[in-house]
Amino acid sequence: DAPPPPPPPPYLANLPDPQISPTMTMLSFYSFPPDTGIPSPESTAEQLKRLWRPFRALGRIYVAREGINAQMAVPTNVLPNFLECCTLPAERGGELAEVLGEYMENGMNVDPIPVPMEEFRVNPAFRNLHVRVRSQIVADGLETPLDWQSAGYDMPPLEWHRRLKEAREVREKMERQRKEREGNESEEQNEEPLPPLPPLPIVLDCRNNYETQVGKFELAEPLDTVNFRDSWDVLKERLKDVSKDAPIMTYCTGGIRCVKVNAYLTQEMEFTNVARLAGGVIAYDR
Repeated sequence: DAPPPPPPPPYLANLPDPQISPTMTMLSFYSFPPDTGIPSPESTAEQLKRLWRPFRALGRIYVAREGINAQMAVPTNVLPNFLECCTLPAERGGELAEVLGEYMENGMNVDPIPVPMEEFRVNPAFRNLHVRVRSQIVADGLETPLDWQSAGYDMPPLEWHRRLKEAREVREKMERQRKEREGNESEEQNEEPLPPLPPLPIVLDCRNNYETQVGKFELAEPLDTVNFRDSWDVLKERLKDVSKDAPIMTYCTGGIRCVKVNAYLTQEMEFTNVARLAGGVIAYDR
């Protein structure tokens, strides 16, 4: 007698029918596995297609030796199963722990507002599941790859908001004090000089110029690039006279570009006080 087939992995047990889901959920994620990264991007791409097929997931996914970058739409009724598929440890039947799992920066950016299926069918964000092998998941133009695990502090959105708010309030308060004092003193009155204003963090918008035109944080300086690979010359020029311990805060749309920017700032330019907005503008908005 033939042995019985192995049981399905936990995330496929009692899987709802994704074709009857009333909504689709948009999500994005990226990963930079350490050490050797992804040894065989081609095999991993085929593995992703095989494992995600039961969920009827759609999207655009890039796989390279350095990692995975994904923007997807998943039927909402199987979303918990899909998330488990991406994070389940190998000892419990998972197959993606070595390339996703704990290596997904900030987990997944999941849109909390699902899209009604009728609306999605009229204007689909994705029509198929495209998993492409690339030389890089974000083309950076660097001659030598950096250590993407060493990319400064991953600052949570709430802390980011608080840091910017505090810096703005301190600067506004001290500027008011300076103006009041200058308005009251004459040249004959030589009072103690006011203390210097505390340095504001350098906030860098690492998106392309057309993205910045949509809007930016109040204190942000756009890199104003057309292509991401143009960022390095802009950074070298902007920061050439900046102290190596100056606070630098960077942000982009989903966070992935700032991993590379901050790795460059810390490893190539030797800055020591570098932070990036965890999950980018997408996570901040949510």
